[in-house]
Amino acid sequence: MTRPGRRKTWIRRVALLAATLAAGAWGYSGFYSIAPSEHGVVLRFGRVVADNVPPGMHYAWPAPIGRVLKAQLTEVRRIEVGYTMLGRKFTEARRSDLITGDENILKMMLVVQYRVAPPPTAFLLRAEDPHWLVERAMEASLSRRVASLPVDAVLTTARSELQIRVLEDAQALLDSYGAGVTLIDANLQEVMPPLPVSDAFTDVASAKKDAEQRIEQAREAGARTLANARSEAQRLTEEARGRRAERVSKAEGDAQRFVRLLPEYRRAPDLTRKRLYLEAMERILSRAKIYVIEPGAGETRPRITVLEDR
Repeated sequence: MTRPGRRKTWIRRVALLAATLAAGAWGYSGFYSIAPSEHGVVLRFGRVVADNVPPGMHYAWPAPIGRVLKAQLTEVRRIEVGYTMLGRKFTEARRSDLITGDENILKMMLVVQYRVAPPPTAFLLRAEDPHWLVERAMEASLSRRVASLPVDAVLTTARSELQIRVLEDAQALLDSYGAGVTLIDANLQEVMPPLPVSDAFTDVASAKKDAEQRIEQAREAGARTLANARSEAQRLTEEARGRRAERVSKAEGDAQRFVRLLPEYRRAPDLTRKRLYLEAMERILSRAKIYVIEPGAGETRPRITVLEDR
């Protein structure tokens, strides 16, 4: 009777020791560490009890009561939109054909960089696959922006502006979802027409470049013509001003001369008139050509013609 009792006691002690060790190991498993580049989120029965645990050693209830999730906040993540990379080469584009505002089709490949926004709770818990969500948000924003622009603008002048606007739209969309993501940069890798019509696009681009050159040449020619016209107008204006000043000066001189003659005219009108007449005739005849024509039939006097030599 004694041996079975001792055996049961020994079994109980072993079981108690095993339970104690198991409980100790379970309790010890609650210790966890957060790396310097990480932040943690602590759950208890599925509920968040700490949403931004800093780097260092910490303790939380072990599973299945508690759970610790970690996220890299400083890591810059990369997504290819519209294509995938195989080593250093592009694979076959997927969902890369977009319709522009003038109903043309372009193949567009975009690279996006983002990081987790603190606290990491939203990134870890709000979306099942945040990487997929970022890719879909960028695709939606890119499609909407491209659909509002003509193909020529997307291929040339609007490319930089397009990258900025797409990034802003996607960030606003992700914020509305509470995805816990901060977009850093968006860079268009390829913007090109589909292969069957690429030659036609090249011809159109070349023609537009020629047209721009012709327009620029026309503008330069117009600027030169306008400058010459302004110079000629300035010259004619200066000449007109000189002639005006000369005539005004002459008129003022004549007026002053007549004003000086007025007292003499009042003293001797007949003599002054005769004097003025003789002076005028002297000026006229000094630069005139006189033609004397022999008298014709029935005429007794020769005809005299005076032509002023101007």
